Amino acid sequence: FNYEKINQLICFLLAIANYAKDIHYKSHGEAFYSKHLLADRIHKDLYDFMDLLKETCLLGEDTEPLPSGEYLSRATSLIPAITDNDKTNFENIKNLLIEALAVMEEMREMTRGESSLIDNISQDLQQKLGLVNLQVKD
Repeated sequence: FNYEKINQLICFLLAIANYAKDIHYKSHGEAFYSKHLLADRIHKDLYDFMDLLKETCLLGEDTEPLPSGEYLSRATSLIPAITDNDKTNFENIKNLLIEALAVMEEMREMTRGESSLIDNISQDLQQKLGLVNLQVKD
């Protein structure tokens, strides 16, 4: 079991959650409110997923999670700069979602419970990606 992949996924979820809040506060102009709400929708449940990953995939395997500062440091390096262009910001979060999904695709050798959790997170991120795809579509 690759604990580093779990830690990497937690960092991506943390980066997505924080970047979604950046978009939430930075959105403006036409359709401002719908973009504001979409950013909130992307943020929703990510902290719960991080907690479940730590409890199920790390503690459940008798491995301690990293200290919070380490997760924050790693996540910070993943967060793109927020811009004044809403479409660019949503394209950036789209890329983060795709990268997080790619990390999950690489995960192997899990228990059924761990696999089920990863599948649930993957489904949630895929749905959010679908909504972002509509937002950035011309």
